[in-house]
Amino acid sequence: MKAHKGFTLIELIIVIVVLGILAVSAAPQFINFSGDAREATLDGLKGAMNGAARSVYAKAAIQGEEDSSSYVTVSGVETVYGYPTALAAGITAALQIETADWDIAYTDNSDPGSTANTARFSPAGINDSITTTDHTTITECYVEYIDVTTAGNFPAISVVTTGC
Repeated sequence: MKAHKGFTLIELIIVIVVLGILAVSAAPQFINFSGDAREATLDGLKGAMNGAARSVYAKAAIQGEEDSSSYVTVSGVETVYGYPTALAAGITAALQIETADWDIAYTDNSDPGSTANTARFSPAGINDSITTTDHTTITECYVEYIDVTTAGNFPAISVVTTGC
């Protein structure tokens, strides 16, 4: 009798199917696609904030409002020192974003030009108990926009990806 060497086609197909099932069930444990997507979204929002702030500043400079330490509306956007304020009428209006897609929290110090307001934007559903008056309720996975307090400075924009 002749000895057979190798595997039959059925055995090979069964092994491939079992490996496929293992790969499909194990891959999501090692790859965090949703976290990467949220981080990319935050980076995109930061870029949009940079662009919106520069665009609004250019419009404010044309109107001669770039040195104003009080709130001035430029093209429908509330500004201080020519840049959008960290308020709904400021950076949020400049971005023209769909606010339902974001959890947004602001501080309103009501003292333009000397005390910086802060706005934090987080993808909707990441942070719980969001209020619009206390930016500290958004503690992870956000973009932070801080007002300008002196003429000639650019707003501080930073990204925190912890918890994404």
